[in-house]
Amino acid sequence: MTNEHRLKLELSIIRRIVKDALALGYTVSVCDGEEWTVKRSTKLGQIIAAVRTTDEDYLAFRTADGTYVGKVFLVYGNEPYEVINDYSANEATEALLKGANALAAKVEERC
Repeated sequence: MTNEHRLKLELSIIRRIVKDALALGYTVSVCDGEEWTVKRSTKLGQIIAAVRTTDEDYLAFRTADGTYVGKVFLVYGNEPYEVINDYSANEATEALLKGANALAAKVEERC
């Protein structure tokens, strides 16, 4: 698999996470490991532009009223289906990631 193909597959999984979060009415914050580069955004383009500037990111999710939902830890450069490295073990985050985890499983089957 080429690096370009891996990056494309990783991004498709990340995009699914963000789109699903926004569809649920959540805001999304992005931390690149050192700073929160995006805080409580509802703009897909802004969020996607902020990811993958380092080797790892955290995506944090909040409801519209600011209630913390959970976060996802993304690690880049391994197998594309492994981009979701860890996440909050709670019902809301697991529900949010259902589509992205299904997509990651499909990517794994193809690899």
